[in-house]
Parts: sequence; C-alpha cells; structure tokens
Amino acid sequence: MPDAAEKVTIIFYSARFHPEFHSIFPVGDLTALIPDELADVCVLEEPEHLNWFKAPFTAKAWMDKFKHVVGIIHTNYVMYSQSVSFGQVKGSLVYLLNQGVCRAYCHKIIKLSATLQEFAPEKEIVCNVHGVRSKFLEVGDRSVGKKFSKGAYFIGKMAWPKGLRELFDLMKYMKKRTGKSFSIDLYGQGPHLQEIREVASSMCLSTTFHGPKDHLLLEDYRVFVNPSLSEVLCTTIVEALAMGKWVVCARHPSNDFFAQFPNCLFFSDEEEFAANVQWALHHDPLPLSREQRYALTWEAATERFLMASKITKEMMLKANTFNDKFLAWVLEVAGTSGGDALRNNL
Repeated sequence: MPDAAEKVTIIFYSARFHPEFHSIFPVGDLTALIPDELADVCVLEEPEHLNWFKAPFTAKAWMDKFKHVVGIIHTNYVMYSQSVSFGQVKGSLVYLLNQGVCRAYCHKIIKLSATLQEFAPEKEIVCNVHGVRSKFLEVGDRSVGKKFSKGAYFIGKMAWPKGLRELFDLMKYMKKRTGKSFSIDLYGQGPHLQEIREVASSMCLSTTFHGPKDHLLLEDYRVFVNPSLSEVLCTTIVEALAMGKWVVCARHPSNDFFAQFPNCLFFSDEEEFAANVQWALHHDPLPLSREQRYALTWEAATERFLMASKITKEMMLKANTFNDKFLAWVLEVAGTSGGDALRNNL
C-alpha cells in the first residue's frame, strides 16, 4: 500500500454546505481541475449529486473530457425527496433530474442494488462494489467456535427510515404470538432518538439504548437485526457478516447480495422474522468459507468493480449518443441561471 499511496494525488474543490439538504455540493467547474493530458478514466461517486447544480458553461463535459466515465450510485435520493413536504412532486423531479445527469455524463452506471431507480437501461448494471476493512474479517476469524455472551443488537442512525418502527412492530408481534419477545441493544444517535425511545417504552419492549459505538467493539453479540427497507446496500450488514454473526434482515432488493451467505436469515413476514430471530439466538453462526470471506473483501469488491465497468467499443459509441449530448447541452444552459433556483425548490 505505501507504493500505491505515492501514486495518489488529492485535489480539493470548492463546495458549499446546504443545511436544508444536509449535503455538500460542488461550486465551479470540476472537470477543469484535471489537466487534459491526465484525463483518461473517471469514476464519479454519486454522479447525480455531483451534477445536480453543475457550474454553467464548463470547459468540457465529463464524457468529452475523459475517455471512460463510470458513475457509482450509492444513495436513494428519490426516497429521501419523497419523505419531505411536497414529497411526491419533489421525488418525481429528482427522479427525472437523476436520469438526465447520469445519462448525460456517464458511459457506464453502476447501481449498488436493484432498489435504486432506473437511470439509463442500456448503460446501467447492478453490482455491489463495496467491501469491508480487514479488521472486521479478523473479528470474524476469532469468532469461529466462540461462545457469544450477548444476544441481539441494532447499530445505525436513530431515525425512523432506518426501520426501527418496523422492528418494534415485529417485536410486538412476537410478544403477542408467543407471550414473550427478545431483548435488543440499540447503538447510534440521530434526529429521532428521543421519539424512538418513547415509542419503545410505550410498547413495553425490552430495548436498551447505548448511544454511538464503533461496530468493531460489538463482537460479543450473536445476532444483528436490521429490518430497514430504506438502504441501497447496508454496510452494517456487510460488517456483521464479516464479523461472523447471524444477520436477520428483510427479503428486499437492497439485500440481494447477501443471499450467498448462510448466516443471513431473510424474512418476508412476522412469522419468518420471529422464527429466524429465535433460531439465531439459540444456534451458533456458521464459519465463513474461504470464498464467502473473500467476497466481503475490498480486493473482491475491486474485481467486481473492474468487471462491471467494462465497456466494448460498440457500447462506448451507444453511451454518448446525440440524445445524451443534447441532454448535456440542456443541463449546461439550465445551469447558467437555474442552479440556485432548482436548489431552492428541491
């Protein structure tokens, strides 16, 4: 890694934080920061986010500047837009805007899971290009044959979209169905923490809130429970599997990648949830096979990324059509005066 680090150049760009979005958006022409002689392959992390308020009349569009532009989509912005006031209108606007900027600026689009919207069918592919740090896998190596001292837990942002309402309803169903539920420790902080505490207390559920904590420090737990349906790809599930735990999660497109792991127990309804949690709490997780362990590494993620990014000469020609160039021109013109107006109305 030291040799590779010497080849890395970090360039900072001007940006502005917008409290209403809780996000940072670039200011100025990003393509101008890269000298033409160094412009070869470009990977845009969240191309929609980077280009919503693109600077007007940039020197070159992304696909004109670089020989190959790959966009990686991480976040379901349509869902977030729909969760605020006038959500249906804003969600539809964001959907169309996302399609426009990704089609106009990317040769290939990688979606982390199928839960994301359609951007450009002929350009996009679903592929998990994420991995975990080796420290999580080391915890998993130590967990083989280990006697776990703790039961179930959840770790994540304390916000209702993370599936906590669904979790409490499922726990309540278990209690009604069997006369008892299970205890769960919850780690994290967020905007709805106090309200979440109050709801859990009002439902008489066995929950303990601990505040934020490094996931690596939770190796004594046997079962990670995450019923969220709002994720694109849940990184905490990846981490929990790498640590050798059971994972109980919803059968949902965002979790498709995890179907290859026997320690991942899917549920479609309350009965399956209850059965999976009870099973996991009273049985030891299975050790990861060599192939399963490797699939969670960044090395494997990089290999998946390289395969997903490939494009033929024919595909390259079809990836920058007249329609794509026209869209880029429309977005360019709109950026001359519409960027701030759009930002204020989203």
